[in-house]
Amino acid sequence: MSSERSSRSVKILLGLAIAALVPCLPTAAGADPALTLASNGTTTYRIVTQDTPFEVEAYAAAELSSYLEQITGATFPVIAASAYSGSAPAIFVGLSAPALGLLGGDPLAALADQEHVSRSLGTDIFLYGEGVHGNLHAVMEFLEVSQGWRWYSPFEDRALPDLPTVTLDPFDRVRGFSFPYREAQLTYNLHLYYQQGINMGVDRRVAEIGPAADGIGFVSEINDELKFPHTFFGYIPPNADAPFVDDWPWIPRSDYFATNPKWFSLWDNGMRVDDRQLCLSGTDLRLELTQNVLLGIAETGDRAIVSVSANDTPGPLCYCEHCQALMAQYQSPGGPLYDYLIELASVLATAKPEVRIHALAYRREQTQIPPTLPPGESMPANVVIDFAPIEDNYFADWTHPDVEIQETYGHLQAWAAITAPGNLWAWLYPNPWGTGIPMPVGNVERLITNLRLMHQAGVGGVFTDHAAYNARGGWSELQAYLYYRLVQDIDADTDAIIEEFMDDMYGPASADMRVYLDELEAERQAMTDLPPGVGYKSLEFDALNFPYLTAANIHRWQGYFDQMEQALSGRPERELDNVRLVRRELDLATLWNWFDLAQAYPAAYMDHTLYSDRITAVNDLPGIAVALGTSDMPYFSTVILGGGVESPWPASFDVIDPEWVRSFVPYRYRGEPRAVLDPEAAWGYAVPVDSPNLPFSLGVHQMDSGIRVSSYSLGLEEIVPGAYQLFALGEIPVTPETWIYFGSSWQTHFNLGRYLYEPDDVNLWEGYVSLKFDGPTYGGGGAADSVVLDRIFLVSCTDADNDGTRACDLDCNEANPDCSLDCTDADSDGICVTHDCDDATASAGSTAFGQTIFAIDGDTLAWGAATDVRWCKGELTGVSGYTTTGAGSLTAATSVDISGDVPSPGGGTYFMVREQGCGSWQTDPGEQPGRDAQLPLP
Repeated sequence: MSSERSSRSVKILLGLAIAALVPCLPTAAGADPALTLASNGTTTYRIVTQDTPFEVEAYAAAELSSYLEQITGATFPVIAASAYSGSAPAIFVGLSAPALGLLGGDPLAALADQEHVSRSLGTDIFLYGEGVHGNLHAVMEFLEVSQGWRWYSPFEDRALPDLPTVTLDPFDRVRGFSFPYREAQLTYNLHLYYQQGINMGVDRRVAEIGPAADGIGFVSEINDELKFPHTFFGYIPPNADAPFVDDWPWIPRSDYFATNPKWFSLWDNGMRVDDRQLCLSGTDLRLELTQNVLLGIAETGDRAIVSVSANDTPGPLCYCEHCQALMAQYQSPGGPLYDYLIELASVLATAKPEVRIHALAYRREQTQIPPTLPPGESMPANVVIDFAPIEDNYFADWTHPDVEIQETYGHLQAWAAITAPGNLWAWLYPNPWGTGIPMPVGNVERLITNLRLMHQAGVGGVFTDHAAYNARGGWSELQAYLYYRLVQDIDADTDAIIEEFMDDMYGPASADMRVYLDELEAERQAMTDLPPGVGYKSLEFDALNFPYLTAANIHRWQGYFDQMEQALSGRPERELDNVRLVRRELDLATLWNWFDLAQAYPAAYMDHTLYSDRITAVNDLPGIAVALGTSDMPYFSTVILGGGVESPWPASFDVIDPEWVRSFVPYRYRGEPRAVLDPEAAWGYAVPVDSPNLPFSLGVHQMDSGIRVSSYSLGLEEIVPGAYQLFALGEIPVTPETWIYFGSSWQTHFNLGRYLYEPDDVNLWEGYVSLKFDGPTYGGGGAADSVVLDRIFLVSCTDADNDGTRACDLDCNEANPDCSLDCTDADSDGICVTHDCDDATASAGSTAFGQTIFAIDGDTLAWGAATDVRWCKGELTGVSGYTTTGAGSLTAATSVDISGDVPSPGGGTYFMVREQGCGSWQTDPGEQPGRDAQLPLP
């Protein structure tokens, strides 16, 4: 063992009622004596197993011997029962003949499944338990409670005390598990999960690892080689590209769609499709599916659990009338699957009574909502329902008042009422995906609360689906350790567990780290209004997702980490590395919120590369399988280098009150780069569009309704290369999931509904996008074809002042219903009232306000159409700076005498002043479109 780890003091949880690891006081007369397990690095103990131990028992004995040697320095040989003489004290692993002789009776008779015992009798120690892993569980309990064994993370060494002398008081303990079936993502060292009590998913993982894990003793509680989620196309593959085709060679065919299209979903377009689900109302399909399930059981053996679950594809299972009838019968979108499961369960109950069927309760529009069964009926006793609430907002636990969150927990409780005891399992999603991975999220308490509510509801099996684990991201290691402890004892003291974990991982920095976690948790719990569009993952970096990542919070938390790093001066490097791993998300949040931080604390945030360099250094640490923020960090850096100042909006929006215009920059979700620097872009950077092909496609799609609102294909004739152009998307009815998409891949898109949809509002907007095309295909000077996007504009189509004209109809004073300004055009002269103060009389035309005019003879300005005008000489600098003749305006004139101008009569270029409404004139500089070249005066 490493010197660093062996010298570490292990802090033991007070709630575990452990025996002392120091010499004991003298025992009372007649009581069992203290047990000296080792003395100054030597021992007389032997570890005794059966003559032919089961693999799990042999594994448990070997691990016990290895750990005791690492703790004490003494060698604890493993011997068979036939070699045991009784001349020296023994540690009995399992119930061998000598162990049974010493214990007497049937030691397992009083134990429930998976309960395990660690006890002393005289100087002997007995470690045994009920079930497949009972002896292993007893060994690990003994190591944990009596020896101080800990293993906090697969990225860390075992935490073992250095105790050459170990003396134990007599002990007699029985322990079980709060959840009989426990599964996790077995990504790293399988020994860790196995020794922490994980007892499912092991067979599948061993099959993946191959010979390196075979024969060691790794097995699941029930054979689960066929317990995969989303298996419809595994049993009935539509084609050779379907999932499991290569992994399940015993399935007889892989071309079912070609010969039996009616076995697949009828979609809402009236067509059978091969990329959705199975049509489970068909008798022939059910017969074939059942036959193929039986083939799978033949591969794994009868003591197995076999999944029959819908594919991971959104949308209803099937639109055919028979499936729809089953949905109505069971009062749930999952009706077709439930009906088939009941039929399959009846077949297997007779043919394969040991087999359990596993199915996911997943997505509200598919199978999350439990069926309504006839009074007094339940799901068959051989059906396991695995509740997977993937649509829950990851910021909230099931105590949150949000309607959908409460509905989810209600579904879980309803499932518990109709499943056999122990047959309701659940997926736990402790960490977010998407933008929630690189940002700081305090969701440790969410894991604790939801696990306890699962147990309260009657859940018997649980699987934790850990995003960010590969990158050592978030609080994933702490969450995993809490998970191991809580599935064993749901009432465990989680505060003490967290303290113990942090003391080991962060050393003297643990107190500040706990404060940081507690503040993150408080911020999460304060989110009474959950961010829209967030389920198990989030897509956006915005204040809706992360309202707590304010400049003040980020700056304060950076101060905590400065203190932590100072506290670790001279400490083991692993503690500093562990602190910096947690700081990595905060550093990414700092880059994301750079401009607010630089404005609020300019002296502290001058060089963003300090943070990006620190993130890179952490990502380069040994053992980091997946670097965190590799796409997000360069994106944030590009935005920072862009400068953070927006260019003015296009002049066409000047007439509209800014209150009714929204400007956004989209985000590219996949592919690289996510953003590019561009000085011509509105914010100094632009977002590339994937697959910039002609004709270039863009449009608007309602993801929730499936309606394509609009679709455009831009041809070369519409494109001006090398410059940003504004393209209109027309009117957009906005639903909660209305997207603007770009290109054929949709990798760059924007969810309007997230920002604009309001219940019971008009939800109608007019859209515009600003695009720049370059490269040979578009006639530009760039070496490669590219399409970049710098802004999206949305103009509200509300009519707040009820004047019959909407903001998107260029009603420039929408907020003031008392104003006479309007955008109607009663005289049909092409000028709305806003610009035509004589709208009752048609005029021949109008000067384009802001155009250049010049003196035709040195003394006179002339223009083409009679209209009210004002003018200035030189740039506009406000009304007070106008250089005018007389009052500076002339009603319905086409010319004006400027011979009296001072200075330089007739000199220079004049500009018409923009009229903003009847009696309202331009008072600020602004654009002067169509400016002519200055001409010499006659």
